[in-house]
Amino acid sequence: MSAGGRLSGLVRFVIASLAIWAALALSTPAVAAQTVLTCSVSGQSGKCSPTVTLDQPATMVNPALLQLSVSPTSSTYTAATTDMDQATGVATFTPVSLSVMANRSWTLQVNANFAFWTASAGAWGSKPASDLIWSLTPAGPTTSVTTTATTLTTGSAGPGSPTVPIYIRPVAHWLTDKPGNYSITVTFTMTTP
Repeated sequence: MSAGGRLSGLVRFVIASLAIWAALALSTPAVAAQTVLTCSVSGQSGKCSPTVTLDQPATMVNPALLQLSVSPTSSTYTAATTDMDQATGVATFTPVSLSVMANRSWTLQVNANFAFWTASAGAWGSKPASDLIWSLTPAGPTTSVTTTATTLTTGSAGPGSPTVPIYIRPVAHWLTDKPGNYSITVTFTMTTP
């Protein structure tokens, strides 16, 4: 056999060898980790084969979840002669129910949006926000509302607190509260530590 024939045969051998190695490489699974999303059970062992694995673990972002529900969102009061100059405010009032859902501890606060009530129809224009009072019980000690947030109550994480009743009522005065309409806006704020 001539040198050229041997070289030609050697080239054919190398090309055939490379083709076999390429076929084996394509059919052999890689050694690196793979994601396997299914498995099957065979026999009586009850073991799933192959084991299901994820090459990246699950992640979750859990933000501060807070929900405050207020009901009713407005109340109307009419002062009677027996309500005038009473430090405890008008006798007839509507409790405001506050319900909280949170995944961490929380604090509820209240404040007036403005220093004075809005007056119309001849009402006294300088009625202070402090003439609106609140308490946690119908006949309990009262606190005047101010423009600075004041803590009403606190609680811990949970799917829903028992409803927290807040008893809010205006205070009326003989000498200053002229006949007319008075309104005030308050803000309930929920915060977390």
